[in-house]
Amino acid sequence: MTMKFQLGSMIRKFWGNAFDHIESMEMIEMLRLDFEKGIKVVLTEIILKDGSEMSDLNWPVKVKMNVLHQNGSKYVVIVTAKAPSGVFSRMFKNFQADVIWTTPSFFKSAADSFEATLSCIGEEDELKKVLRTIKLFGIVADVSFRKAVYQEHNLLTVLTPKQKDVILTAKRLGYYDYPRKIDASGLAVEVGISKATAVEHLRKAENRLISNILAGY
Repeated sequence: MTMKFQLGSMIRKFWGNAFDHIESMEMIEMLRLDFEKGIKVVLTEIILKDGSEMSDLNWPVKVKMNVLHQNGSKYVVIVTAKAPSGVFSRMFKNFQADVIWTTPSFFKSAADSFEATLSCIGEEDELKKVLRTIKLFGIVADVSFRKAVYQEHNLLTVLTPKQKDVILTAKRLGYYDYPRKIDASGLAVEVGISKATAVEHLRKAENRLISNILAGY
């Protein structure tokens, strides 16, 4: 289920002065979500408005931000939020349901308000529970449902067959150990190609894997 809604006044209090400084926030990955303890840990991309700094953000709840990467006004951060006892804690528990929070999930500035898109996976009854809760805290503009389909993702699929063969052989024979158990010349002999070709396959394979892992950073 994917929901698009405008944040109501109760949720807006949770954001403090964020509306003044944040252009958008997008969840990359949910790392921890504990409704009983009111703890949320999310890998997030934050884009600040022109002239704003991370230090300008003043949250009314306990929020810790660990910046992993910055590119201009764009930050990739680990956000750890703990709702204090009282209204925020009770509000947080209202979202407790047997669902998996997933992407796309983001907030963006719109005039003098914030618009949100949240996505989750679960059984129909649990999704309806989430939707009822969202309606308590915002004005829902759109809701869409689609059947969840599991697709296995194998990182090695980004490699050509030869790149995959060379890098797996390199790993198996200790090329990446320290100290190395086999050098490029020995690896080339094992896979039946020249040293120059083996090194080229390794470099291209390493570049593709690293680019795939760090996509978006």
